[in-house]
Amino acid sequence: MMTRWKLIAVSAGGAVCFGIMFLLFWSGLPREQSATQEPVPWKSHSEEINQEEMSAGASVEKEEEPEKKVQVDVKGEVKAPGVYVLQADERVKEAVQKAGGATDNADMLQVNLAEKIEDEMVIHIPGEGEEPLNAPPEESSADTAMVNVNEAEQTDLETIPGIGPAKAAAILSYREENGSFETIEDLSNVSGIGEKTVEQLQDYISL
Repeated sequence: MMTRWKLIAVSAGGAVCFGIMFLLFWSGLPREQSATQEPVPWKSHSEEINQEEMSAGASVEKEEEPEKKVQVDVKGEVKAPGVYVLQADERVKEAVQKAGGATDNADMLQVNLAEKIEDEMVIHIPGEGEEPLNAPPEESSADTAMVNVNEAEQTDLETIPGIGPAKAAAILSYREENGSFETIEDLSNVSGIGEKTVEQLQDYISL
């Protein structure tokens, strides 16, 4: 009986020793990093943000402003006169081409094909012997513009703006009957010439 208890005690003691050794062995092993725990990729995240910002900036640069359009009215000696839409940086040359080109009767020497076009611009292509529609008025000196109404003949009087053959003849008749004009205002005494007409003639006549 005593022997049986000794065997039980020895077996229990061995089991306890084995358990202690197993625990010591298990606690000595290196613990593996949890599979669910991942390192925070700070550097990679920053690089991704920079790449996104660069991509956004590049897309903004690629977005070009819409090209400005203008409308011009092409008239005169062109094959297809009309209103045409062109780019704001184009020239008269492109406008004429849009209108089918110039006709054989066009006087292109009077046209500045290199002129930049503008919105609502009228481009008139003159014919042979015709002045451009937008030609600047010819400058004249004061001596050539002024006509002496006391000395001028019929043809000279007719060069005064607003004085035709009938009024020129009336001025000559007045001079023959009443003598020379003493003041410019005396022209209002001439038949067919009123005070308003005299005011308009003051820049072109002298005594």
